[in-house]
Amino acid sequence: MRKMIVLSVVLASATILLADSSVQPLNIKPGLWEVTINMTFNGAGAPPGARPRTTYRSCLKKEDLNKYPFADPDKKCNYRVLSSTGSTMEAQGTCTENDGTKADFKIRLDAVDSENVKGTGQLILSGAGGSLSGNYAGAGKWISASCPANGR
Repeated sequence: MRKMIVLSVVLASATILLADSSVQPLNIKPGLWEVTINMTFNGAGAPPGARPRTTYRSCLKKEDLNKYPFADPDKKCNYRVLSSTGSTMEAQGTCTENDGTKADFKIRLDAVDSENVKGTGQLILSGAGGSLSGNYAGAGKWISASCPANGR
């Protein structure tokens, strides 16, 4: 029994290490990035023609290039990179608001060059009033090699 437990732990660790080694960072510059996201919602309850737009700044550190690079510092989100090459990254995640609203999303990022990234994805918003699906498109633009003290 003890050998089975040890074997399970070793296999699980090897799987995690192999999964992490397949993540190749996007070929983009670390530093301060400005990210703009446009969302379109579908289905009942969506305001007609709603196209919410969000712009924020994100500080990308060199040691974090193999993670999802454009986390909104004002959101409580968890990200998981599904696959990544030097030019494309696919990730999924969940963001939770203080009111209990939750957004589950999947995104694909394409590095146009080292200073420009484009992304597209799908999301599902869930809350007390039900759920709502949508799509989003975004762009990230590198601003500078250094980040302000507050990270934005």
